[in-house]
Amino acid sequence: MPKFRIPCLPWRITLFVGYCLSMCAAAYAHAETQSGSEGRSDHPPANPFDRGNLSFQLVSGALFSLRNLPEDSPDFNYAQTNLRLGYMLTSPSPQNGFLRGNWEGLMEISNSIIFEGFGNYLGGITVLFRYNFLQPDWQVIPYIQGGAGIVYSDAYKDEFQQAIGQAIEFTPQFSVGLHCMMTPKWAVDFEGMLHHISNAGMSQRNRSINALGGFVGVTYFWGSD
Repeated sequence: MPKFRIPCLPWRITLFVGYCLSMCAAAYAHAETQSGSEGRSDHPPANPFDRGNLSFQLVSGALFSLRNLPEDSPDFNYAQTNLRLGYMLTSPSPQNGFLRGNWEGLMEISNSIIFEGFGNYLGGITVLFRYNFLQPDWQVIPYIQGGAGIVYSDAYKDEFQQAIGQAIEFTPQFSVGLHCMMTPKWAVDFEGMLHHISNAGMSQRNRSINALGGFVGVTYFWGSD
């Protein structure tokens, strides 16, 4: 009996859900801005990137494996949704400059559906460190982030491939992104990611997977009242 395969539809649904969440957040942020304009005070607004504040981010998208990087790398494409809780480790520097910003630590829970290749799913946790580039009055906040974690997958059960050799693999990753601030509390996010999967030689099968992809989502900031 042929193995059941999940069709391409789930990753499209994931992207659609992320898009809908972004639009809902934008609509809510606009309404919040309108309702708050009547009661505006003389106090300057709090900075959501000040030390000790929290962020809650949800992004969805898809990642596509890079063929022949490494050599003979197979097709392995997956839709991924990431839920992140962030903590502002530092406040923005009072001095201006191109590199002005702050550091943020994040804990990420990820879930992926494999829609092309072998296996069916990936799920894991990752620790990330992010640097937000902050300039006065900027409404678009660039950021870079990197980190590593572990992921569980059933892809290793396919013995005809050499990329993933065991149930638990390591997942270093690097991303660049944008927070498009709608209000001091809400942002619509766009992100590009390089995602690596391997087991550091703990299994004989460790050809690894390198994938590139993009995400869209929303962030809510706590502690910026």
